[in-house]
Amino acid sequence: MGNFEEKYVTYFNNDEFNQSAPKWLNHFRLESLNSFQDIGIPKITDEDWRFTDLKDFLANDFSPLNGISNKFDISELPDFLTKLDAHFIFIVNGILVDSTDLDFKILSLKDGIINEDQNLKRIILDEFSSRNKDFFYELNSAFLENGFYIEIEKLQKIEKPIVVVNKFDSNSSNAFINPRNILYFGESSSAEIVEYSFSDSSQSYFLNKTMMMYLDDNSKVEHLSIENGSKSSFIFSNLKIKQNRESNFTTNSILMGGKLIRNNVHPILDGDTSYSSILGLYLPQHSQLMDNYMFVEHSKPHCGSRQLYKGLLKDSSRGVFHGRIVVHEDAQKTDAKQTNKNLLLSNSAQVDTKPQLEIYADDVKCTHGATTGQLDKEALHYLRTRGVSKDKAVSMLVRAFTDEVSDVLASKNLTNLYQAVVKQWFVSSNLIEEDE
Repeated sequence: MGNFEEKYVTYFNNDEFNQSAPKWLNHFRLESLNSFQDIGIPKITDEDWRFTDLKDFLANDFSPLNGISNKFDISELPDFLTKLDAHFIFIVNGILVDSTDLDFKILSLKDGIINEDQNLKRIILDEFSSRNKDFFYELNSAFLENGFYIEIEKLQKIEKPIVVVNKFDSNSSNAFINPRNILYFGESSSAEIVEYSFSDSSQSYFLNKTMMMYLDDNSKVEHLSIENGSKSSFIFSNLKIKQNRESNFTTNSILMGGKLIRNNVHPILDGDTSYSSILGLYLPQHSQLMDNYMFVEHSKPHCGSRQLYKGLLKDSSRGVFHGRIVVHEDAQKTDAKQTNKNLLLSNSAQVDTKPQLEIYADDVKCTHGATTGQLDKEALHYLRTRGVSKDKAVSMLVRAFTDEVSDVLASKNLTNLYQAVVKQWFVSSNLIEEDE
């Protein structure tokens, strides 16, 4: 066992929640801690981590968060969120602090555990999948305490978007922050979920977050995650989705913050004729590293999935896309497609891409593809010959490149948010003017 694992075992043994948590949770947490130790800190010799060296992360000394999180001031949010008619949930440093009037059930994760909410307990104890065992997910499970649980009832249609705001303030300095948010969608329910993460300081913190979504039969969920945390932070994210029969799930992520981001997305299509769309845009600049690991698991027949991830890389930044499609033996008639496209805006930017198919069924349609390049010189020349300035031509091409990622979104609210966030990044990165 290495120094990192030893340190977190010590934190675990001193964790006060061990004294008040029910026995079933203590058993779950201890099993997760043992798994965390067995897996060990990822190394570049591990196939799933071959492009990401954690030595800068390991050079830091993070400790569990101390201090009380204050209430949230909605005026801190950008206009494109404050103008949205939505249900707002406010999280500060991983702890639920406030929420507006809601049309659905929400509990702090800690309260739900102590009061032994039976559906929450069932979800926590669900193995989810025996595949894609992740070191940071096991660490998150070992320290399971903070976060929230949302339950959408059978047939319930949530008309307004649910906006989860994650703020990281000065108390996050050198902190280990470990939230888990769990959302359950009952049969034939529907909802739109927005996650917006930001920091009001430049503090370095270790965010180890998990979002779990369980979709019952015929439910429909659209999800947009906007990661704009401190540029000094280390962010390890697991999004896990389990889909029952005829459910439909779409997730779209925009990655902007973080010194290092590991974005792990793992949907399991566990019901006949379910469908999953996994979209993302990563926008590293300066020396940022953004590592995207997709693990799409087909376990039942007649299911479909689409992956489209795009990278727009500036300066000396690095991007990674490692996408796996796993089709189990019983998952006949699977239709799965995976696409990764990257646009390098400097000669020193670098991207590594690895599409991968793992198929155990014989009647499937699965494809994958990846492209990496710089701006099309012929397209630039075409625009210039028609009187378009070089800067304007570049902005037109990069905006066309990123717009495709939002095309799959059915929700107008989420599409508008996506476009507003990407435009804001373009302006701050001097790729377009404010009025374009």
